[in-house]
Amino acid sequence: MKKWFSGIVATALLLAAAQPVWALDKVRFGSIRVPVQVFVGMKMGFFKEEGIEIESVFYKSGSEIAPALATGQVDAAITTSGAALFNAMARGAKITLVAEALALEPSAPGGDPTGIIVRSDLIKDPAAPARDLAGKTFATTAPGQILDIMLKTYLQKIGLSAADVKIVGMPMPDIIPALSNGAIDGAIVIDPFMSMLADSKKATIVARSADILPNASQAFIALSDKMMQQPDLSKRFIRAYLKTNTWMRQELPKPEGRKKIAEIFQEFVPAESAAVYARMSLGTASDSAAINVDGEYGLKWQLNVLREEGLIKGDPQLESHLNSGILKEAAEK
Repeated sequence: MKKWFSGIVATALLLAAAQPVWALDKVRFGSIRVPVQVFVGMKMGFFKEEGIEIESVFYKSGSEIAPALATGQVDAAITTSGAALFNAMARGAKITLVAEALALEPSAPGGDPTGIIVRSDLIKDPAAPARDLAGKTFATTAPGQILDIMLKTYLQKIGLSAADVKIVGMPMPDIIPALSNGAIDGAIVIDPFMSMLADSKKATIVARSADILPNASQAFIALSDKMMQQPDLSKRFIRAYLKTNTWMRQELPKPEGRKKIAEIFQEFVPAESAAVYARMSLGTASDSAAINVDGEYGLKWQLNVLREEGLIKGDPQLESHLNSGILKEAAEK
């Protein structure tokens, strides 16, 4: 009897071991090497809970992301607004924007990670910066990108135009030395560069992005055509992303929560130390993560600004590249 029972147990164990282990669905996620919510979701297990394994793919420039999505090199990505994105759409690139990735939100829980900085020695009257900025040289990443739109809108708000200053294109890492040696007088920058310059006292933050384009959507979660053909996977991916965004918004105002998030970002995108992430602004999507399309400074407004500048070639047919249904279904659980 004992031998018979032992044999049954051994057979059961062998059968259990032989059962297939269901593989997680792999999603290749593209971004430039900056801290984004997806990394937090990976570490916290939110994507694994939805049966998804994320494979990170890093690009040197945001301009590489739209082609990578259009050709299926990545399944999902974070991309910013601007002429590069709209022109890719106009060329027929199959890219679908499904959720917000960065909201220019006043009183955002993680702070505002984008702003206009000016050499501190140039600011004679903080109450009237236009008097000091006319004729000065400003850096932005590239013409027609969302940062370029922000800079020009800021100039308009203080009574200047783009023609009243000199605007040059410059990679973000080059801005710190250029401002330090006087090659430029100001720039629009993102963190950690903004915090580093402000901490050095060499530059003063004169405006934040949420003051310039309040409640605009600066960046988006975009899906490839291949991903859009898999609605269940797309929904699970966005559901995990929403869990991550909600968790971050809850935790960023807490010292212990911010410390944990800083440690995660340090693991995925190493800075000099995790302390850099602990003190700099860390953006999130809005609470709903819905893209601002029709509102003030929404996506349609941004597209029209670029059209008026002559930077859009063809018709992007924006509506055909937007899908709010996946976000709604993911939110309903």
